Amino acid sequence: MDIKLQKKWELLDRLIVSLTNIHELSSTSHSLKLNEELYEPVLENACSLIKANRGSIMLFDEKSQSLKIIASKGISAEVIASTHLKSGEGVAGLAFQSGKIIITQDPTSENSYVGFIGAPEQREPFIAIPIKTRKKVLGVLNLHAEDAAVIRDEYSLKLLTFLADKAAITIENVSLNEAMQNFYLEMVETLTRVIDAKDSYTHDHGARARTRARRIAEELALDEEEIREIEYAALLHDIGKIGISEAILQKPSKLSPQEYETIKRHTIIGYQILHPIQFLGNVPKMVLHHHEWYNGKGYPNGLKGEEIPAGSRVVSVIDAWDAMVSDRPYRKALPLELALQELKMGRGEQFDPRVVDVFMHLIQDEWSRPDGLESADDNSHTAGQP
Repeated sequence: MDIKLQKKWELLDRLIVSLTNIHELSSTSHSLKLNEELYEPVLENACSLIKANRGSIMLFDEKSQSLKIIASKGISAEVIASTHLKSGEGVAGLAFQSGKIIITQDPTSENSYVGFIGAPEQREPFIAIPIKTRKKVLGVLNLHAEDAAVIRDEYSLKLLTFLADKAAITIENVSLNEAMQNFYLEMVETLTRVIDAKDSYTHDHGARARTRARRIAEELALDEEEIREIEYAALLHDIGKIGISEAILQKPSKLSPQEYETIKRHTIIGYQILHPIQFLGNVPKMVLHHHEWYNGKGYPNGLKGEEIPAGSRVVSVIDAWDAMVSDRPYRKALPLELALQELKMGRGEQFDPRVVDVFMHLIQDEWSRPDGLESADDNSHTAGQP
């Protein structure tokens, strides 16, 4: 096989591997820690494509109106911390401003070059490739190569441009996903306020539950995606009460067996409301099962132990605690120490033992802090009362 043709096939093969990696990142972009999980792999793939030992990705920061290095390879910490380029400033700034690839044989000879002249990474042939979508330039992919011929090769440039364009689409999708997540979070919080308005005795219950859910999930060393879903489940676990009569929700006496069966349906109603929302992932199932018991005697499906989603087990403990230490239409709140005893009694029966242990540690920590969610100073012993 012709040597040039073989090199092109090798480049194409490396591009395919790079694009596959980026595609996999794009498909899971909702959970990305951007710097570690997106930009650095993109840079690594670009460097691998032309066998460059140094490189960086710069993105334009709207707040400071400058390009900043957000991922690097073989670049000194001094350069990373000090490089902030305005649009049109330096080689990278010119590439960003023009939206065109800029190649320089000797960066130190360029009047437009901005950097620490004399540092090793500043002396190599250098290419700046705009990272852009159809609508805008997002940043610049910078690659340093010992051999200038590599970055001047037309075929290599086409592949690098293709790679940068794919990265731009992924970065834009991540930004859109973040905006969508913020929108959904606002929607979730609005729904929670609707629930609180319907059942005045659970006012701010969702907000308290969300804060505690995240702290418990972090203590349980769950991954960030599951923690986020558990937060949403804590906020939305009572959304099904929208479909329950206020006469039952606010009944000033104990519920009849028939009324109790009616109110138990709020888990199923909540699941039916949330299930069509694809963004929520496992949240609907967590809501559905948050009244399951660890010993299998809960509802609606009688799940047991690890069969119950972890998020449901977390919400179950938080929900029970808030119910115990808050006034209800038919009874006053329990004293805090008595509520703790009730949790201990339910450990391994109603509740996941590990979740109870973490939660009790959390509550003790709250009591010890002046700004804690609970206060042990309330003479009426109704801490947490809405």
